[in-house]
Amino acid sequence: MACLTFTAILIALFWVSLLLLLQLTTTNATKVSHDGRAITIDGQRRLLISGSIHYPRSTTKMWPDLIKKAKDGGVDAIETYVFWNAHEPFRRQYDFSGNLDLIRFIKTIQDHGLYAVLRIGPYVCAEWNYGGFPLWLHNMRGIDLLRTADTVYMNEMQNFTGMIVDMVKQEKLFASQGGPIILAQVENEYGNVMKPYGDAAKAYVDWFKSWGGSDPMRTAEDLAYAVARFFQLGGTFQNYYMVLYITIMN
Repeated sequence: MACLTFTAILIALFWVSLLLLLQLTTTNATKVSHDGRAITIDGQRRLLISGSIHYPRSTTKMWPDLIKKAKDGGVDAIETYVFWNAHEPFRRQYDFSGNLDLIRFIKTIQDHGLYAVLRIGPYVCAEWNYGGFPLWLHNMRGIDLLRTADTVYMNEMQNFTGMIVDMVKQEKLFASQGGPIILAQVENEYGNVMKPYGDAAKAYVDWFKSWGGSDPMRTAEDLAYAVARFFQLGGTFQNYYMVLYITIMN
């Protein structure tokens, strides 16, 4: 498995581009990389517009229409978080039924000819209860500080994150397998907590970033003057958050 982390858009937002996961050679495989200027898809630089649709916030019957409206609005990709506390409400008891059917949602994105951006978390914020953390995690014996190099936390985090990656790989949904997922992200908006957490935070970041390969960075200054200025100065990927509500209102 080869991975690339891609950080853009927000300070300390770590994009882990899970590329060439199985080193498969299929006729439908898409090669996703970057060249320091843009994400490249099959060797071509792309300027990508993404829209957020969070699958648990709508019904399965709504998904096709929401995705179609987003596509009609000009997006190239649909982005979603993965919500740990929804999928594992009790430790080692999982729920991917109904509107929690992540695989079905990604396949619906694929059916509409769009790319997918998968933000695995495990912390997602997202205006979601406890930022996506299950309550049982907080109450585990021996746990000290979430989102740091806490052994108990890291074991649980890696178990859930690894399970999601394995599920997606099994369904061949990564771009390298012919699927729609061009980017995946581990952790979320970590810059605002990293300094207070100190060395434990740095050790945690070094730990999960070691799952991948090189760590290309770009500064957040590009975004200081909003999206138009961002693109003018060289930005090539923009995600519009919570497009679900925009499409419903329209």
